Amino acid sequence: MRSKRQAQTNAARRVAADDWEATFRQMALYDFGNDVNIGFVLAYFRSFAVPQISNALLASGEITHSPGKRSTDIGIVVYEIITHGFDSERGRTLVSLLRRVHAGVPGTDDDFLYVLISLLIAPLRWLDSHGWRAVEPTERAAAHRFFFELGQRIGLETIPTSFNEAAVFFDDYEALHVAPSAAGIARTTSALPAFTTRLPHLVRRWDREILGALIGDVRVSAALGLPTPSRGLTAAVHALLKVRNLRTAHSAPLELPIFTSGAATTIYPSGYRLSEIGPPESRR
Repeated sequence: MRSKRQAQTNAARRVAADDWEATFRQMALYDFGNDVNIGFVLAYFRSFAVPQISNALLASGEITHSPGKRSTDIGIVVYEIITHGFDSERGRTLVSLLRRVHAGVPGTDDDFLYVLISLLIAPLRWLDSHGWRAVEPTERAAAHRFFFELGQRIGLETIPTSFNEAAVFFDDYEALHVAPSAAGIARTTSALPAFTTRLPHLVRRWDREILGALIGDVRVSAALGLPTPSRGLTAAVHALLKVRNLRTAHSAPLELPIFTSGAATTIYPSGYRLSEIGPPESRR
């Protein structure tokens, strides 16, 4: 018997079948809202496992002085564009901001492409392993199209033209570049409190092990300076996810999206304006 949530998903997908922005919006804000958000968090940490990316962030100084703001701002930028669309006023403003930020950060084209593609691959692979239902081909294609479009608009010249090509690039890049570094470990330590505050108080003492279990890749965890999670902790995390998925599948459909423009956050307790997003030198 289909759940109400599954019925909502099917109805929304039929409406948005030919609209990739609407399909990805439904996917990221409603159907898989919490899971896509977890995937974005994991993508954020994975970039620290690449020494040249961590060193570039270290040189900018922002990740050290205000790591919580940087991680919050990245999420706001992506979710604003998902919510309002690329051609909205807010979408155009934030794409322009991304172009200015990238112009001021050293790195190769492949480095910038990896950071972009990680925001596609990490959430989709998380969903494949831990989602409450399977991701459908139209949803996977819509997710790829969103990040392909974002890459084009911020000036990346060579972008994988399919999800499978993006996955190959992602794996090949990590095989060549993931390695432990002082900068990567320092960046992880600076950013960890933003992750820890998302956890229930009773388990926050195991935040580093839990992050490692969620990443699910010993090589990446080692590069970040995270301990190898025990089999017991990993099994407990996966069991909790299965219970959550059962509850999600049979719960009432979400009526509100998981993101609201301008809403208060820890970094912006009174809400935010777009003019506050990003490092000071990149704002207009």
